[in-house]
Amino acid sequence: MAASAQAEVRVLVEGLQGEDERNNVETRLTIRQQRERKDLDDALIERLHAQAESDIKTALQPYGYYSPVITSELRHEGKDWIARYGIDAGPATRVSEIDIKLIGEGEKNEGFAQALRRVERRLKVDERLKHADYEDAKTQLADTAYANGFLDAHWQKSELRVNPDARQAQLILHLETGPRYRLGKITLEQEELAPDFIERYIVLHEGDDFDPQKLLDQQFALGDLGYFQSVEIEPRRAEADAEHRVPLTIRTTPRKNHRYEAGIGYGTDTGARLSLGTEWRRINRWGHNLDADARLSEIKNSLGANYRIPLGSEPNENVTLSATSEDQKLPDGDSSKYTLGVSLNRSPGDWQRRLYVEFIHEESELGSQTTTADLLTPGVSFTRTDIDDPINARQGWYLFTDVHGAQQNLLANTSFIRTYALLRGVYSFDWRTRVLGRVELGANFHDDFSELPASQRFFAGGDQSVRGYDYQTIGTRDDDGDVIGGQYLTTFSVELERRIKGPWGAAVFLDGGGADETFIPELFYGAGVGARYRAPVGTFSVDVAHPLSGDGGEQLWGLRLHIGVRVGL
Repeated sequence: MAASAQAEVRVLVEGLQGEDERNNVETRLTIRQQRERKDLDDALIERLHAQAESDIKTALQPYGYYSPVITSELRHEGKDWIARYGIDAGPATRVSEIDIKLIGEGEKNEGFAQALRRVERRLKVDERLKHADYEDAKTQLADTAYANGFLDAHWQKSELRVNPDARQAQLILHLETGPRYRLGKITLEQEELAPDFIERYIVLHEGDDFDPQKLLDQQFALGDLGYFQSVEIEPRRAEADAEHRVPLTIRTTPRKNHRYEAGIGYGTDTGARLSLGTEWRRINRWGHNLDADARLSEIKNSLGANYRIPLGSEPNENVTLSATSEDQKLPDGDSSKYTLGVSLNRSPGDWQRRLYVEFIHEESELGSQTTTADLLTPGVSFTRTDIDDPINARQGWYLFTDVHGAQQNLLANTSFIRTYALLRGVYSFDWRTRVLGRVELGANFHDDFSELPASQRFFAGGDQSVRGYDYQTIGTRDDDGDVIGGQYLTTFSVELERRIKGPWGAAVFLDGGGADETFIPELFYGAGVGARYRAPVGTFSVDVAHPLSGDGGEQLWGLRLHIGVRVGL
């Protein structure tokens, strides 16, 4: 007789203390796996129930239990079936002997020595047998062999001998490592760049130990140069010589030499905006490149170009010649700026360092102050990023610092030193919840503040500063109440973000900040809530913020809408 279409098979597993063991038993029970089959009838249910004892024994063996005592019951309860299994796992099988040997050249290799120490911390005599620990030991030793260039390594013997009656197990792993391989001739296939230039970025050398991680690092390093669409490194193992040297072929596919892009959008701080850009990735065979872009918006218009000359043997190390033109509408004035600059960009360790000299001509009007400035400004900036994901980070931090200045009569009509630092961080409590923080500090030491153009003063307020306030509306005010910027800057933000469903999430935040002539500026606060949408290009945010102090502008009901995209932090 077929079981009713509405009948259910309830499977109850009782008696096991370990969560892993219980989960594995429930996963292995065939009667539990097939309880929703449409052709389930009484006869099939009884056969599956009869198979359950074998399923349970098989499921417990990886945890060292080979002699469980199992009581089972199958009965009707109304129209449903109840399958109940009481399990006493019994005494555990324990490890009586561990026999691990390395045979061959790898016996004295430090990489294997480290792997053996890790294995010994997990595999111990008299401990309960766990198959997973044995398999993990095999995997670690095999991975170590490949990572250290022992490409012929193979198991002379790998056995797990179990005596269920004596409740003892022997673990035997004998690895024949074979010889250690090294790199042979390295062939680079590319025609677009001068050989002497591109070879500066080849860190692999003939005779080096074969190391898969170094091959991967080389692949990424060439890819980061920006000249290649793809980079493939092929070890030609079959062509290894008698000295076990493996020749390599590095194959590259060039990127298109020209790139063009255009975009439109809207930002609270900028209003509607349009961007146009182009890049020449290879101007000559020595890797020189040029990019130019134009950005137009209701608040700021800019036009700029950068010509880069690669240096050294690291990606992104170069000398850059730059030229920019920028017009900006300020809350109580405007500014026009033209800049010519040259910078030396290096990457010492984990940092990015930029040494630069810029000549700036700027005309700005702030309230009743009109300033025309010519400034030759040498400076240095440092940047470091340590995050787990460059697009949607869950752990990590970012730091940017900059110091620059000018000296009167040295192609400058005023003297000043401007310092600035920005620190961002993110920490995740779980996969749904993360907290983001930001601290921003600035100080300007000058002869005459009134002679500083707008770009060298500090302002706060806006999407990336203190939400709830209009863009750059926080700063020192003159006698007419117009914002003219500050000598010192302090802003901070704390934001709690939680994913709700799929890519959608919500956030609450508190921002604070100020910019004026005192070392610790008067702080203005804003708080609010927001919606988040996590996309492959970053996190789209829509925030509604309320100013908690001072004048938040003329927004309706004291609320301000902020729209933006966060990439990384």
